[in-house]
Amino acid sequence: MIDTLSVALPSALLFGAFALMSDRKRGAFLAQGALVVAVVAMFVAITASGTLAGLAPERIAAIATGLIAAAVAGMLYHLYLGRFERVWAARAVFSAVYLGLAGLFGLVFLSLF
Repeated sequence: MIDTLSVALPSALLFGAFALMSDRKRGAFLAQGALVVAVVAMFVAITASGTLAGLAPERIAAIATGLIAAAVAGMLYHLYLGRFERVWAARAVFSAVYLGLAGLFGLVFLSLF
């Protein structure tokens, strides 16, 4: 069983940091970096044969899935922020996008385990 708090908290913190960042270019760059790190973690979890640093591959994959969803939603937020008249409207829309991506990626990626 995957502990939900250990997955949701880092993911929500990462997306919240991207959503509160005002520099669009830096935010998109940092989101791309976070996406690369999360995808590497997912690859390691898929190819691992045993525990890594005391964590089961399923737990690493779950955390990486949350971080992938947060990074993708953060990149989309910074790419499309200029199309919204109000910043808070963009934050609300992309919070919903983030939650949808987290559910979708959870269904797709965690079915591998």
